[in-house]
Amino acid sequence: MAEPQQSLLLVEKPRKQEICFNDALINKGYSVLQVSSGGDGLVRLSSFRPDVIVINAASLRTNGLRICSWYRNRLPLVPLILIVAEDELMAEAETVDVVLHLPFTVQKLVNRLKAFDDGFAQDVLAHGPLQLNLKTRMVSYYKKNVYLTPRLAKLLQVFLESPGQPLGREEIFMNVWDTTYTGDTRTLDVHISWLRKELEEDSTRPKLIKTVRGVGYMLDLK
Repeated sequence: MAEPQQSLLLVEKPRKQEICFNDALINKGYSVLQVSSGGDGLVRLSSFRPDVIVINAASLRTNGLRICSWYRNRLPLVPLILIVAEDELMAEAETVDVVLHLPFTVQKLVNRLKAFDDGFAQDVLAHGPLQLNLKTRMVSYYKKNVYLTPRLAKLLQVFLESPGQPLGREEIFMNVWDTTYTGDTRTLDVHISWLRKELEEDSTRPKLIKTVRGVGYMLDLK
């Protein structure tokens, strides 16, 4: 089983003269949403909850402190890594967890990211290319990064806890809705449909969440 990787919000403006990290982090296996300004990143937070925020302030030609304060106010518990130019003086960086001065290798950045792994791993369920962060309700599946509702996240959690096993409709309903009443599981069918629309390439021909006739549904990650 592949190790779960953190989802990163990378605020970085590609410039020929500056060191950029987007491609290198993707090559290291991270799920990266790259935006070219702090404002763009704030807009994307409506549908994306990162595990770590990385701000390459050097590429933005700023010290990044104002941008960091925006994200700290918006997501106070998400770790913040700030990358600044070699000669940038950082006397006031209380809103930042880690400050890195250029130049440095991508491995140094990866090492800092790994420092946040312990808490991250406890919150993540993963099987193959599919991973769900139980804390943020962010699901990653290949190139998709989707923020799920609490109910859909719980539904996916039930499947991830029993991958490849057919689960009965009543069993799923009881685990997700926490009720012994299973006389009408049509609500389950509707939520399965919604989850497929979020994750499947073609929700009308599901390959990930399959219907098992006479039983219920199954998470298939073959």
